[in-house]
Amino acid sequence: MRIWISSRRLIFAGLRGHKPRCYSAVTNNVERVNVRLGLTGGITIDLHNIAKASPQSPLLIYLPPFSTAFADKPAPLPKFIRGQPTAVINYRWNGFSPFQTRKPATPTSTDESDKEEFSPILSWPAPIHDTSAAYDWIVQNLGPSGYARRDIYLYGSYLGATLATSLALTETHPHAPVAVRGCIALNGIYDWTRFLPDHRMNNPPKRGTTLKGSVSRSNDPHFQELKQHVEALFVSPSGLFDPFASPTLFFRTPDLLVPPNFTTSALSPEASSLANVSLPNPMTGEPTLVLTHPSKKLLVFPPRTSTLKIPKTLLLYTKKPSSLVRLKREDSFQTQAQELGWFMSGRVNKMGLDTRNKWDEYDSWEDSDVGTVRVHNVGPSSGDYALNSKGEELAATWLEDHTS
Repeated sequence: MRIWISSRRLIFAGLRGHKPRCYSAVTNNVERVNVRLGLTGGITIDLHNIAKASPQSPLLIYLPPFSTAFADKPAPLPKFIRGQPTAVINYRWNGFSPFQTRKPATPTSTDESDKEEFSPILSWPAPIHDTSAAYDWIVQNLGPSGYARRDIYLYGSYLGATLATSLALTETHPHAPVAVRGCIALNGIYDWTRFLPDHRMNNPPKRGTTLKGSVSRSNDPHFQELKQHVEALFVSPSGLFDPFASPTLFFRTPDLLVPPNFTTSALSPEASSLANVSLPNPMTGEPTLVLTHPSKKLLVFPPRTSTLKIPKTLLLYTKKPSSLVRLKREDSFQTQAQELGWFMSGRVNKMGLDTRNKWDEYDSWEDSDVGTVRVHNVGPSSGDYALNSKGEELAATWLEDHTS
């Protein structure tokens, strides 16, 4: 079993059997639970419609699009899960929220008030620790007694989609009585390393390259907002290489070196001097050490020794209609979803992904409406980070098909 799976179990093993909690009624159908997390304080879980539901009925876990840890009232539920027994994990993830009244601060901010508002402790990996601890609490406290089963389904959007997919990929144990059975995600970033300057998506096309081979910038403002706030969300570039942040990296290795910061190339002379690495002398051409980015390699996930399985998944993304021919190299919610869906489907269907010319061409894969992993374009964004009407309909149908 991979180290990251066993280490995660060790980190939260101390929470098992110890159930510090404090219930407080928010409304008639909502209870708020406080879960302590050692020196980092604690998190809250909002329980909707739990008391009136059977302990064996399917349970939904909702991860909002941005951190709701310090909100005065519970986050509103998407329409398709209202009335369902739902646990909302109010994870902490400093760095960006469009619902804040003040502009999110950054680690390098010179404004003293911004520095006080920004806490690197609550940047990555705080949200995955919060999510994992909350999930453990939910399994322990909301599961049925004895050997009865309870199915858990996840829904997350934007930052919550990243957390939902990584949680689903590491907690789908079909034979466990209480475990994740499926996941719905909207507009997730599944490979944050695409935002680094060395990634091919950010390199200008070579001279003589046709339009088809050039880079397309996403015209979705929500996508651009996440990209612009990557430094505040992660603080260190190494966080982008964590597969819990970039779930696609569960299935393949990154094809980049970790840069010293978010704006410097890992292969530049500036980066080599920061890392005390000697690059070739530009005058003599005599190299002492030549750094190159590694090639992608396919990983075996889930591990063969694990009881994990690929979860039933619905990956949704928004896309503005365009009369332009789709460019091959495009960075958007669409390509993020298609790449992850491609690898997940490959593991389920045992597709021949053992050669690079087969598994590195995910952008030729069309949206899928069959099988364990489905990928759908729901059309233009609603503008407020909420699921639009088409997405609501698709999500509601998918959930009904899997829970009825």
